[in-house]
Amino acid sequence: METINGNLTNSTLVPLDFSENSMYALSSAAAIARALNENNKITLLHIIESGSFAPVKEVGHITSEINSHDALAIEGALNRMHKIANENNNANIEYSFIVASGKAYREIARIAEEIKADNIVMGTHGSSGIQAFAGSNASKVIQLADCPVVVIKRKPVNFNGFKNIVLPLDLTQETRQKVNFAVKIAQHYDSTVHLLTASDNDEFLATRLENNLNQVELYLAERGIKTTSTTLDASGGNFVKQTLVWAEGKGADLIIIMSQQDKELREYIFGAYAQQIVNKSNIPVMAVNPRADLEGIIDNTVGSGIYRH
Repeated sequence: METINGNLTNSTLVPLDFSENSMYALSSAAAIARALNENNKITLLHIIESGSFAPVKEVGHITSEINSHDALAIEGALNRMHKIANENNNANIEYSFIVASGKAYREIARIAEEIKADNIVMGTHGSSGIQAFAGSNASKVIQLADCPVVVIKRKPVNFNGFKNIVLPLDLTQETRQKVNFAVKIAQHYDSTVHLLTASDNDEFLATRLENNLNQVELYLAERGIKTTSTTLDASGGNFVKQTLVWAEGKGADLIIIMSQQDKELREYIFGAYAQQIVNKSNIPVMAVNPRADLEGIIDNTVGSGIYRH
């Protein structure tokens, strides 16, 4: 397959199906790109699941090997994405375009890896329930992608950047990997980072959690980032609901979580809940997959170049 990398490296990848939800994602993608990318690049991606062709970046690249039905669909999608980019280019963003075929979630993750995307920003429908979530493209992309995935469920209201970031902390080493994403965004938007933990009746685990919290507080303070710290009582169950109600009360416009942590619940507070957080939150959620090569590293820089193979 012909490479599609080219000048797309280190961009924010935004899958578009031209629904309202995907357009909401595009609105937030520019804000993410400005904070995390060094070059303000966004790649718009449209997937034609019924098609069968190699990815196409420009109308002039549509070859005679592509059947006429797919060719028309590709041309229409590229023209539409160009129009959308022109209408949304008020932030000095450099746009690129790809039309691909195949299962949407697989192609999104594959293309993100091929172009070495810094992150993926995508919309999802406002569904609820494990079954609905398990079937969504967003959840499958989170499972497959190496880079962070930001899920947007509803239109931002009076959006002017991510000013209140909620950062749930647990006892894992991996959870620290997400701290630097909060740092980059908070430094760009002069945000407040709200650190959130759950209480634990086990004195040993509670002490470890407090130490972890103190370390992250110090790390953020050394970088001039405003913080608050809150410990919620998790004994009543449904910690996901508690978290989301608390986050909405803080006026949060982004929650950053780790995904795919499937060890003991008492030590991995958010591991078992990551899917529910993404599924149920009306607040944008950034899901960061743990990486073995970054385990325990709190002061590794993020942005262009960190998610590489």
